[in-house]
Amino acid sequence: MRIRILGTRGGIQASGSNYDKYGGDTSCFHISDGDNYIILDGGSGLRKLSPSMVASDKESIILLTHFHMDHIIGIPFFTPFFNKDYKFVVYGPKDTPDEVYNSVNGILHKDYFPINIENFQSDISFNTFIEGQKLSYKSFNIEAIWVNHSSNTLAYKVESNGKKIVYMTDHEPYKDFLHPVPPSLSKYNNDTNLLYDRIVDFIKGSDFLIIDGEYTIEEYRSKRVGWGHSSYNSSLKLGLDSGIKQMMFHHHSQFRTDIQLDILDKKITSYIEYNKLPINVIFSKVNHYIDI
Repeated sequence: MRIRILGTRGGIQASGSNYDKYGGDTSCFHISDGDNYIILDGGSGLRKLSPSMVASDKESIILLTHFHMDHIIGIPFFTPFFNKDYKFVVYGPKDTPDEVYNSVNGILHKDYFPINIENFQSDISFNTFIEGQKLSYKSFNIEAIWVNHSSNTLAYKVESNGKKIVYMTDHEPYKDFLHPVPPSLSKYNNDTNLLYDRIVDFIKGSDFLIIDGEYTIEEYRSKRVGWGHSSYNSSLKLGLDSGIKQMMFHHHSQFRTDIQLDILDKKITSYIEYNKLPINVIFSKVNHYIDI
């Protein structure tokens, strides 16, 4: 599988020369296996995926982790949606397909945008995805798990030809702050140890982990507990507990410049090397490719 990074930020887009290296667009990934591809999240990075980049296969799916603005804002600007030759199914964590449709179409209300989904010319439909569900699409096998965020949010596991990628953004450590859990997780009785263990089990055996890296530990502890995101420290621990060898920090703070991210990258790499930890960590950079 090949990962193409289209959007790296959380919250809101960041612009200017201070954000050229790591990118300023919000969350979006293109995962391909030969001519087949899927899209993870529809942040502002989605607009970079022009028809010429997906010309070999005009049919695909888009997997939304949740419906916060930074993960869907690119949808109105995705040019293949305005081409009748394309076909897409958009999946998201709701109870019914109509709810997925309404959550996406909500940002296209006439007060906010001049068109809505009915104006799209591609064949576009909507469907639900929840924990425990499994989907086979072309060469891809996909499953999901609920993560700890302020609204119902999924992490996705994508497998193709024996390789597995986990995409887990917008996740806060259960032991630091427990957000309301979906009804299907009530059997855990808000036991943060059990909730954490199920995340570890979901990630185990994967070849690559894309994970929330929004805050330093100092930032998180000082003002951001309960905001629904992780520190680098907690994400690294989760990767190590899961036995992951390759991990990428994603969902960079919109305030974090290229220079600041470079410093953090070097600091974390030095920590891993000094402690001889069995993991390799990189930071997501726009338009970079990673082969798994």
